[in-house]
Amino acid sequence: MKERETKGDRTRRYLYNCSVQLFREKGYDQVSVDEIVKKAGVAKGTFYIYFKKKSDIILEMLRQYDDYYDRIMSSLDDDLPVEKRLEEIVRGACRFTGDVIGLDLIRVLYTKQISSGDSQSRLLNEDRALFRILSGLVREGQQQGIYRAEYDAEQVTMLILRGIRSVFFEWCSSGGELNLTEECLWFLKVFRQGLCTGKAIF
Repeated sequence: MKERETKGDRTRRYLYNCSVQLFREKGYDQVSVDEIVKKAGVAKGTFYIYFKKKSDIILEMLRQYDDYYDRIMSSLDDDLPVEKRLEEIVRGACRFTGDVIGLDLIRVLYTKQISSGDSQSRLLNEDRALFRILSGLVREGQQQGIYRAEYDAEQVTMLILRGIRSVFFEWCSSGGELNLTEECLWFLKVFRQGLCTGKAIF
């Protein structure tokens, strides 16, 4: 049963939405905390109750991703083949990245992750919903005899995530000219050809 949203949850979400709107309008580096609280109509101290610094808004984006991936998985029929569910998750990641988060904020996310050099980078890996979902699908494929069982599911998942991230990086570098969904699905198709046992046709 889903927990009821508290007033604090609503305030945090409102501050996040105001921040993202300003980031999109002006660019992340051109927006200050003062501007965020002015737009939100709250005291500056309220912002710091929910976010220690402006860059924490970017970490909130990661939590938004997690919720989105979980919603996709819950909407998929368990009888849908593993490879189709993998495709839907990757397609959803591209859709959310391109249409909801946007190019500018993804660039900021990558920049912050590269420059931070701390444990926050783990938020992109084992502790995240996408890793959990993908590794579960890989293990399911192995159990069904579709994917090679001699490969460690977690290591395979990490390689998939690194490949997808590299496509996202190229998308950022191209200024959004690259077709994010097509490129990610093509990577997934080629990768799975090396992973499958021959019982599945991609």
